[in-house]
Amino acid sequence: MFRFKLSFLFIINLMVFHLSVNAQSNNAVLAKKYQTLVSKAEISDSGFISIHLNDNNLWLEIPDSIMGRDLLIGSRVEEISSTKNAVAGQMMHNPMLVRFSQDDKSVYLHVIDTEKVMDAKDPISISFDRNNIQTIYTAFKIEARNARNDASVIDVTKFFSNQIPQISPFGGGGSGKVIPEVTKTTYARAYDGNVEIITQMGFMGKRSQFMCSLHRSIVLLPKEPMQPRLASAQINYYEEVRKELSSEYMDVKNYSYIRRWRLEPKKEDIQKHKNGKLVEPKKPIVFYVDNSIPEKWKPFIKAGIEDWQMAFEKIGFKNAIIAKDYPVNDTSFHANDFTNNCFRYITTEKANAMGNHWIDPRSGEILQGDVLFYHNVISKLYQWRFSQTAANDPAIRGNMNDVSDEIMGELIRYAAAHEIGHSLGMKHNYRASYAFPVDSLRSPSFTKKYGTAASIMDYARNNYIAQAKDKGVGLTPPLLGVYDYFAIKWAYQPIYEANTSEEEKATLNRWFEERSKDDMYLFGAKNGMGDGTLDPSVLTESLGNDVVKASRYGAVNAKLIMKNLIEWSAADELGDDHLRWMYDGVIKQYNRYFKHVEARLGGVFEFDLTNEMHPEKYVAVSREKQKEALDYIMDELLGQFDWMKSEDLEKRLGSLDEEIIKAQGKKIEDLLNRAVLVRMYTCTTESKDPYAVSEYLSDITKRLFNLSAKKQSTDWVRNLQVEYVKGLQKLLKDNADKSGHVFNNLIMADIHSELESIKNIAIKRAEKGNENVKKHFSFLTYILE
Repeated sequence: MFRFKLSFLFIINLMVFHLSVNAQSNNAVLAKKYQTLVSKAEISDSGFISIHLNDNNLWLEIPDSIMGRDLLIGSRVEEISSTKNAVAGQMMHNPMLVRFSQDDKSVYLHVIDTEKVMDAKDPISISFDRNNIQTIYTAFKIEARNARNDASVIDVTKFFSNQIPQISPFGGGGSGKVIPEVTKTTYARAYDGNVEIITQMGFMGKRSQFMCSLHRSIVLLPKEPMQPRLASAQINYYEEVRKELSSEYMDVKNYSYIRRWRLEPKKEDIQKHKNGKLVEPKKPIVFYVDNSIPEKWKPFIKAGIEDWQMAFEKIGFKNAIIAKDYPVNDTSFHANDFTNNCFRYITTEKANAMGNHWIDPRSGEILQGDVLFYHNVISKLYQWRFSQTAANDPAIRGNMNDVSDEIMGELIRYAAAHEIGHSLGMKHNYRASYAFPVDSLRSPSFTKKYGTAASIMDYARNNYIAQAKDKGVGLTPPLLGVYDYFAIKWAYQPIYEANTSEEEKATLNRWFEERSKDDMYLFGAKNGMGDGTLDPSVLTESLGNDVVKASRYGAVNAKLIMKNLIEWSAADELGDDHLRWMYDGVIKQYNRYFKHVEARLGGVFEFDLTNEMHPEKYVAVSREKQKEALDYIMDELLGQFDWMKSEDLEKRLGSLDEEIIKAQGKKIEDLLNRAVLVRMYTCTTESKDPYAVSEYLSDITKRLFNLSAKKQSTDWVRNLQVEYVKGLQKLLKDNADKSGHVFNNLIMADIHSELESIKNIAIKRAEKGNENVKKHFSFLTYILE
């Protein structure tokens, strides 16, 4: 037995010896291949990962020290021949968090999931590890080892010549099949912390072919992530979700980190900052402004970027965010490199702007930001400004090309600052406009101080409430709102006394409590509660804390603008196409007022419980306020529609009757929306002051049918009555809509009862009035049979 052990050890040692010899031989071969590869490379560049490029063949030289380190791989569009799927500079997805590992033959690319977390010291972590192994996305054969034998070389040509779904710039559905013959690597650079690769790619879609160059970045993340800050439902920051498992509790603990930049003082300035001194951050946020932006607009865009300096200064950082031009004659600058934050100009017909950012998903640290500013957004900004304020402001009237640069620049500055807010990590705050009393928006002193909303991150454009006679009133959003200053403080002010995210919570909560009696610090991100219920304090494009009063003011202005539209839009100079565009803008604005008011019907306010002004989390809109909303809608529907058309307008635009009739039908459809009726029924059972479905339908019927003979004789009214009857019948026929809102039998009974009431009215009216009225009610009687 003893001799057997000796023999076995001898065999093992012999095997190890042979493996060692083979390994040395293999390393020698790989080293020789390295020399051959490097000598043939047209481009070799050293960085944290070195690159070698030769005749479309791309190799990465990955040091052993990088194995197991966290990295990001992301993608954006460099150039493109068709903007149907994406535009130059756009990134459609967050980058992948990855790690490399290797054995003696291959290097493996692992995709890391950060959503589920567990303390490695927890006893149940053994099970956690078994059920959450790292995904191997792909493997690369080791082609060579460098001369120092501390780095492996892999061929990534095919990897970057194919679509990588997780970082494709074309969304989830892809864009077509890659054409290999026109696909090649055209650029590769290596730096201390990132690698940049550009691949020219051809795609064959279902109907056409197009070209696109994709810019991929590989980024080395710091060994120690930034200390994250825990998210709160009371603040408007994008979040990184975590699901923590622990043996201390049976359920999964859900929490989130906010997305924010790493903003901290230089080491030598920490004490100064603690003492309240203004200091420059260790690494400021620098945004480069696209050199293709028209020169006259650049100062306004830079101002919009640097407006956020005011908020950062309040927490002790000066020059925290800086706007610079693209460097000129600097070959080392590439706008799409990961290290650069850019405000990009997109020359397409799309009227939009969007702010994005890339993050370290381990901590929520924003590593890179971008704004896409589309060419036609400027015309959209003008259309909004005109349709919302032309009744009050003569300076916005006339030839749009002659509107002063100051006015247009103010609009561009607002849009730039809003999108930079997104790049700083902020979501929209749709409740910020609700903080202001409606009549305060007619006050020169109030609007000059606060603008139109408490946050620039609201969709509160221009002051459509200010009436023609209101002089000196501010018409535009603030540079930054009261809420924006607080949001920057909450996310970015260092809390030196806290060593962990958990320890920060007490201070963060205290900041909320200090502002709990002021509606300017309220936050609302969504327009509903997931069940179709609307919150009338959280709406887009709305102003003030009373949607009915605000909409009445807005409707007065819309009618005044339409009355003077030909003259005020300079139609004689700019032509009928421009007039049509401006007409549509005024009608869209007017229609928004209906949408705002409709949110009261079956609506429910949702407030955070910690706010002293609103101690109840859910509060149903009162019956009185709902009836007030219906009154507004019916007043507008039954008013004279001649303001939407005139002989002069129809000479230029053609008959507008059909458009108006269709619009009427849409308004009736909205009033009879299943979601509205289901919400009302729900509130009837839960509210102390309900507006029952039966009463609501009865009120509509009374307003539509209890009319003077003169009013009843108009085509508009007769069309509304028919649309209403057809709408009720459709509800009985189709019990559920596409969104899943299903009527119960009690709602169905209310609808049937209302149709019977209308039938009785129609039978009686069919025998009275002029021929048109008789014919109309005979028709209603017919369709009600």
